[in-house]
Amino acid sequence: MATTRSPNYPACSLEDAVTMLQNFWRKEQRTAVPADVAAKAIGYKSLSGPARTNLAALKKYGLLIDERQGMKVSPLALRILNPPDDYDKMLALREAALKPELFKGLSQTHMRASDDAIRAHLINTLGFSDTGAGTLIKSFRDTMRFAKLPDLEYDLTSEPMKQEATQETISAKTGQAPSVHTFTWSLSMPRNVRAELRLFGSELRKEDVTKLKKQIESIEESFDE
Repeated sequence: MATTRSPNYPACSLEDAVTMLQNFWRKEQRTAVPADVAAKAIGYKSLSGPARTNLAALKKYGLLIDERQGMKVSPLALRILNPPDDYDKMLALREAALKPELFKGLSQTHMRASDDAIRAHLINTLGFSDTGAGTLIKSFRDTMRFAKLPDLEYDLTSEPMKQEATQETISAKTGQAPSVHTFTWSLSMPRNVRAELRLFGSELRKEDVTKLKKQIESIEESFDE
């Protein structure tokens, strides 16, 4: 019911959403399909209430998008389904995990909080019912674990690293040969926010940094004032 969970946030975890995405991909690939066909593609017999709820969840994670012809897999979904390497897939999963605004907000303020603290915040501040808060907490916890975002938060709160370009291999992450360099910079941020810029490749050129700067500027434009 609408009183048990905000309709603006996914009812399932990202892991479950990715499983449904894989089902959709096996049946429809890049084809845009109407909602009833999409429901069958993710494992339902018809466009039932649960099917609608889970299709909405896939859209909240940015895995399905609406076009005039119907629903289809998104560019973000393709990075998860057919990544160039494991590291890029993890980046895409983390991006999807933080697509829902509530998940993004909770990851910034309540990542290490107890379930009781999150429940109180959802009920007292955001108007959730107790049942809805419980559903949301489970989805949030499972999603953060699946995307390994608590691990990332731990890394960013550790001792800052000096600017460096190391010879370390990322073969454990990507399976590539150990000729890939890691270029790492610690960045100063306000309000006790830690940031680390890490680039991977055989070499790094000025034009690469210029291109990265433009992409960061596009991210900046996505934030509300």
